Amino acid sequence: MIMTVQEFNAYSNNFEDSSEAVTIKTMFLKSAQEICDAYLGFDAETKWTAEQMPEVVKLSILRVATLMLSESGGNIGLTGKSFDNNNRTFINYSNYRKYLQPLDGVREPRF
Repeated sequence: MIMTVQEFNAYSNNFEDSSEAVTIKTMFLKSAQEICDAYLGFDAETKWTAEQMPEVVKLSILRVATLMLSESGGNIGLTGKSFDNNNRTFINYSNYRKYLQPLDGVREPRF
């Protein structure tokens, strides 16, 4: 795994450390890494050593895993925008594409 549960805890500000929580967080990190690898078109852990790993890959894994963590609490990835007339618009971010687009610079081109 590229990112550790400890790094995930620090990034997500969720420090729950029961064995069940650690198991689920590990699952989120592994799944996020698989999603990033699929988007990249290669296994990042095989291509780069830990010292050479682009920070954008690490950040993308953490962002996708944090979205999964957010969804697990009964929430969906949302942001809201309030307007002067007291209306509020919500945008669903459960689509990972927004979190994967920063990987375009290191992604293998596909034809």
